[in-house]
Amino acid sequence: NSLERLPTARLARVAIMGDEEDAAVQKLLKNPPPAFKLVTERLFKVLTNIVQHPDDPKFRELRCDSATFSQSIASCAGGKAFLRAAGFTEEANIMRLPSPPDVEAVKKSRNVLKAAVKRYAELTQQQQHRENEDAAKKLADLKELSRKRQAQVGASVQAEREEILRGVQIDRDDWQRQRDQTCLK
Repeated sequence: NSLERLPTARLARVAIMGDEEDAAVQKLLKNPPPAFKLVTERLFKVLTNIVQHPDDPKFRELRCDSATFSQSIASCAGGKAFLRAAGFTEEANIMRLPSPPDVEAVKKSRNVLKAAVKRYAELTQQQQHRENEDAAKKLADLKELSRKRQAQVGASVQAEREEILRGVQIDRDDWQRQRDQTCLK
């Protein structure tokens, strides 16, 4: 087990970070598709920039009052929580990853984010499948209702037709009796 080889202090941090990431991912998964795409793409870009440029402080600091941060991370459920789980802290309106960054932990967070995107796609597909099944059931119910209604209307039309034919037969019988000379006597 890779966790057993880590120092005890780091083991506790990874375990806590996993729980924090899980909670943040659960929040991320509640976003509607456009917001989820926006926040995950921005978070992935932030984490990738840190992995590619670990010594550059501009990639480890995010201004919370910037339009990009406000619109793509802070406005989406779980965005800031995910950054905190990845090791960022918030100080004086800046989300900052301590220097030097733990690149492996950032890569792990990036992998967690990739898994969240995959999970979101699965959940979306499952939801669409459920909606399709519900729609198919409603369509089948409507077809059955229509069939019953047509049968009911057909039976009503048939009963009316039989009533008319009985009336026509009565009229014919009356007409025949009136023409029959033997009935006059």
